[in-house]
Amino acid sequence: MSKKDDSNSYLGIDIGGSSIKLVELANNNGRAQLVTYGYIERSLKEDKVKLIDRPDETAAMIKKVVENSKVLSKKAITALPAPAVYSSIISLPEVKKSDLSSSKKITAAVEWEAKKVLPLPIEEMILDWKVLGSEEILKENEKKETVKNLQVLLTAASKEVIQKYIDIFKKADLELISLETESFAMARALVGKDKSVVLIADIGTIGTDLSIVENTIPMLTRSVAVGGLSLTKIIKDTLAVSMEQAEQFKRDLDATTIKEGQEFPEVLKVPMQAILNEIQYTINFFLEQPENKGKKVEKIILAGGTANLFNLPEYITTELNTRAFIGNPWARVIYPADLQAALESVGTRLTTAIGLAMRDID
Repeated sequence: MSKKDDSNSYLGIDIGGSSIKLVELANNNGRAQLVTYGYIERSLKEDKVKLIDRPDETAAMIKKVVENSKVLSKKAITALPAPAVYSSIISLPEVKKSDLSSSKKITAAVEWEAKKVLPLPIEEMILDWKVLGSEEILKENEKKETVKNLQVLLTAASKEVIQKYIDIFKKADLELISLETESFAMARALVGKDKSVVLIADIGTIGTDLSIVENTIPMLTRSVAVGGLSLTKIIKDTLAVSMEQAEQFKRDLDATTIKEGQEFPEVLKVPMQAILNEIQYTINFFLEQPENKGKKVEKIILAGGTANLFNLPEYITTELNTRAFIGNPWARVIYPADLQAALESVGTRLTTAIGLAMRDID
């Protein structure tokens, strides 16, 4: 691709359990345009300590994928993994309407309520928050001086965890301009401006992250310690092959190799059932909340490298009676038509990185 001004392009860098994914997007009149992408994975034989806990190794891997991808920008955005983020909807008992425009006053009110629910002292955490339905609230309370039970989406992470990311990107010679949650990045890439209630299932190597998104905002997130690696181990034990052979076997049997009417392999139903159970539990939990009465989860969007496995979308659709399909994170990105096939093949793995790179563009 031709070299261009990198002043308005951003690197979305997704640090997974055992891989680094990178996407660079440029701002093309308010639309995201692909500049380059790349990824790097550790061998299954390598140490399984999470990359975030190996700062030197992780920084070196980032440098390598940056070099191989020939990126133009130094401005990076990365994501905190779901287990490292505390997320909750809190209610502010009463707020003056005049205070809604004061970030300082709302922040003070949020911090007061956050102290009651945070798992660590507020001094040890960095908070982010968003008022839910602010425009609708102003209309509903047009003639009132105060707003009662203002709903706020609170996210928080420990300063210690955040410092790990800052140190890694400094070692990688990149400017870390923002940190956000994986769930927001995924929602930005896969949901866009769709306001319906959807569930995103990101089936990664080590685990699966679930997010229920409503009005483009992740309202509920959960994680389950079952992912692609669990499926690989089942194949290894069943076929009596090495982990590398089992992983290759799994990747070879993707959605493009399945014959019409072929069922999801029986041997993989046991580990997959744990994910299905968690998806159903998450949906039920969300719908049981009083404020969600009468709502319905319209669809399940699959992401992560394992999303392409066999006829997984059809299997989930049948088992949970909710339409499931593989998400297309490139839907809102401009890219050369001749790259379409290649991009579709890696799209599910790059979803978080795409959403991160879109943060300051979309």
